[in-house]
Order: sequence, then C-alpha cells, then structure tokens
Amino acid sequence: MRKLIASALVLGCASAAFAQQGGGRGQQQAAAQQEAAPAGMAISYAYRVTHARDAEFQKSLEGFKIFDDFYHVGVGTVSTWLIPTSAGLIMIDSSQEPYIDHVLDNIRNLGFDPKDVKIVLIVHGHLDHFGGAARIKQLSGARIGLSEADWKMVDDVAQGYRDKPQTAPPFNVAVQRGPNDLTLKDGDTITLGKTSIKVYITPGHTPGSASFEFTVHEGGKAYKAFLFGGPEPRDGVEGGKKFQASVARVAQLEPDVQVGLLIHSYLAMSTYPNGGTFERMVKLQTRKAGEPNPFVDPASWQQWLVRLKTVADKYIADETAKASSPTR
Repeated sequence: MRKLIASALVLGCASAAFAQQGGGRGQQQAAAQQEAAPAGMAISYAYRVTHARDAEFQKSLEGFKIFDDFYHVGVGTVSTWLIPTSAGLIMIDSSQEPYIDHVLDNIRNLGFDPKDVKIVLIVHGHLDHFGGAARIKQLSGARIGLSEADWKMVDDVAQGYRDKPQTAPPFNVAVQRGPNDLTLKDGDTITLGKTSIKVYITPGHTPGSASFEFTVHEGGKAYKAFLFGGPEPRDGVEGGKKFQASVARVAQLEPDVQVGLLIHSYLAMSTYPNGGTFERMVKLQTRKAGEPNPFVDPASWQQWLVRLKTVADKYIADETAKASSPTR
C-alpha cells in the first residue's frame, strides 16, 4: 500500500517534469496534454491521456481496496472492478492485453484466486472492456454478461478476427458467446451468493451499454453504488439522443446514489466532479481514523448528472450542426 500511495503522489509531478523537458515532437505533445489536465485530475489524466499507451506505466498501478466488498484491480486507463461474494467473485469489465496478467496478479495480491471468478459483467462491447474476458473464462469458467446489442458487437469482432486473422490485435482474443453466458436485460438482477446487482441498459455510448447498481459496505455500513457503463455519447445525433434519454432515466431512477463509480477515471467530456477514481484513492489511503470514505460522495454524483445532461445537449447540438452543414 505504501508503494501505491507514493506512486500516486508523485505521478502528477513526474508528468509535469516530463512535459517540461522539451525536445522531440512527442514530448511537446505530452506538454500540451499536461497543460490541459483539469484542476485536481492530474493522476487520472496522466493514466488516461499522457501515458495511456505506456504499458509499464499502466502496470505500475496495484490493486486496491475501496470498501470491504469492493476492489479496483485494473490499470489506470480503464478500470476493472472486483466484488467478492459468499459464493465466489464477480468482476466488472476485464481490461485487455497486454494487461490481463497484471489484472490477475492484482487479484491474487489482494488475497483472492482468479479461479474463483464466477461472473464477468461487461459494460459495453469495446475491446478495452471485453478484451480479457476470453482468458478469464478459460481460467475459471466464468459466465460472461453483456446486453444483446453489445454481444452482437463482440460477435462481429470475433467473426472479423476469424475472417481476417491479420487484423487481430496482438494477443487479444474476442470472447466466444456460449450457452452458459449471460445476456443482460434491463431490470435484470444478477445474484451470486448474498450479493445482487441490478442491471440498467443505458444506450448512447454503444447500442446496449449496461450500467449496474449494487450495495457496498464498510465497517458494517451499507452504501448505494452505481456504475454508469457508457458515460459519453457517440454515433451522431441518434446516439446522442439515446445517451440523453439514458442520462434522464438514470437521474430519475437513481437520485440517491452515494458512490458514483467510473469506467475511466478521466473522461474528456464527462469529467467527474471533485476528483476521479485515483484522486480519491490517494485520499482514501491517507485518511485518518474516523474520516469519511472519499468515495462516499452523493453531492458529486448529483453534480455529475447535471454535467452529463449538459454533455448530451451539447453533443446533439454539435452533431446536428455537422449533419446540416454542406459537404465540401
């Protein structure tokens, strides 16, 4: 833990020093990126932007405990979550190569066995979220869960790899849908042991992005957590309108969330208020006895819902303007 805290605390300073070195074009670009980091987001920004493609830098992030029954086990550019239950482990997302061994090691180093993973829930059908599912399924026999629309995305990727093997990213294997896997539907409750996770289908980032509501615990106290599985819009006006509707629905149904969770600690459009996952990690691991868990922050959740609505409205306006402008 001491190594993890130290790494996080020096991260912003190291990134700034790198950016100030000057020299090559890549370093100048890094400097420009560092200058663009929002206030209070230096750690998350470094992982997600400045050093997003630096594999060794990403693998410097150790797994860490957030609640008694909730852990972060992924790399810095895309989060992977672990939920221990009375009947085995649930993962949310699976990362991608070259990070799968690191994720598995993080699980082991936290005292768990990856062979005990029973369910892997995938938020949406992009490689950085489903890329490790095939290996985890092979290792533990875990059931993989996506919405039907996003299973179709993964199926299409798998078929593309079979048709044109030369296009497959190195070491990545698209998970094959099997009879025991899960097709997530809106309103489903996924239960393992005494732990239950409610599913919301929240399209807009992908056709079937899945979001999850569940309860986390610390010291005998329960907190309502929510992970928004596609928190930025894509795919033009139509995708923007779906995202807008998803945000409105989440705001209506989940106004009392206490723990807002992120699939990426930094998001360019939808930056989480008052610090991302890794800024809160530092606060968590340096807090004194009696201080609150920094991940319990209902006010920031409320602020984020307002921000997501603004993001949706602007995206739709921008995409509408693009669609109506004459083609040159």
